[in-house]
Amino acid sequence: MASLAPSASQRWHNWVAAHPVGGLAVIGVIATQLGTYFGYVFPAVGLPTLPWPMYNGALALGINGPSWGSYFNPDFTIAGTNAGWLFFSGQALHFVNGIVFAMLFGIFAHHAIPVKGHVAKGLVYGVIMTIISAGLLVPYAYVAEQGYGLFLFEGPDGWKLPAGILVWHLIYGWFIGMLYQPKDNA
Repeated sequence: MASLAPSASQRWHNWVAAHPVGGLAVIGVIATQLGTYFGYVFPAVGLPTLPWPMYNGALALGINGPSWGSYFNPDFTIAGTNAGWLFFSGQALHFVNGIVFAMLFGIFAHHAIPVKGHVAKGLVYGVIMTIISAGLLVPYAYVAEQGYGLFLFEGPDGWKLPAGILVWHLIYGWFIGMLYQPKDNA
């Protein structure tokens, strides 16, 4: 019986099966790029923009927590002077993260998540990543000491920032579930 779930082409799945490491790396790039695009256009649906590459670049350059304010001075001269480093270091870290998390999904999580269906496994993985991101990384690394609180509900966007982080990771999880579908584990 044919699956009711949408699937990428058989040729794609055969290529991923023949190239497991490279396949997961490409899947990580695709899922990260598409999630990132949607994160930039979230204001169209009332959610805050999620510029993960900028946040990662700020961390890489040591600009986080209380130092955000001094970096984005009123005329943006400091940010403008460092924009290239902020962008390229952030993009590099962001895509490395996306690739590594896709590989972790394929190596460990896909087999361990106790639900049926590849896309469902990807969505569950996205929820797990949301809990880590909104519960730990964003409040304690990206916006440390700024009063956002656990899971970010005390920030200026209220429920919208955690909702945006959830939607972002569900998009990422949906794409890795769609594109990574090994025959040995449904």
